[in-house]
Amino acid sequence: MRLQLAEGASQIGLELSEARCDTLLDYAALIRKWNQTHNLTTIDDPAKMLTHHLLDSLSIARFVFGNRCLDIGSGAGLPGMVMALAHPEQHWTLVESRAKKASFLREAKIRCKAENVTVIAARIEDYRPPENFDTLASRAVSTVSDLISMTGHLHHPSLRLISMKGIYPEEELSALTPRQREMTEVFPVEVPGLDAHRHIVVVTDVLEKQS
Repeated sequence: MRLQLAEGASQIGLELSEARCDTLLDYAALIRKWNQTHNLTTIDDPAKMLTHHLLDSLSIARFVFGNRCLDIGSGAGLPGMVMALAHPEQHWTLVESRAKKASFLREAKIRCKAENVTVIAARIEDYRPPENFDTLASRAVSTVSDLISMTGHLHHPSLRLISMKGIYPEEELSALTPRQREMTEVFPVEVPGLDAHRHIVVVTDVLEKQS
């Protein structure tokens, strides 16, 4: 499993040490343990968790800008906790409104010694951070249009908003305003070991072009 994770990350463009691979696999094992009593994720098979959760989360790495990052509706910590464990130089704030999942994230932070993680039990619309973030990331939380709307209070000219999608989100893009479409790019990505379509939607210059 460690070798598969390291090789998969390398194909994405990341070099993970054995220690980092072990930490990520320990984190996946913790998800499986909590899944016995809490519904964190529908995927429980270790091999599928490696591809569908760990490597899929890491696929956003080359699109992340800056070191202050936020995961919207983090759930089981995907992609935020995975990114934080793989990139200790980045600080990730995981915002999750559901109490049980926020409790899991706090436990994972302690167990994985993730000092570069902050867990916030709140809705993203209600969260008022003391400082701006460089990147906001979302995995299967909402449409791109709704994501732009619900994070409006966090927008600033150099912000980057990342939304992880499956198939090319044609309908979501068509629902954007002309200005929103102008600041949006879509990139196809390949996740090693995952036989499914994946696309990363990147929105930039959010405040500048909406004001």
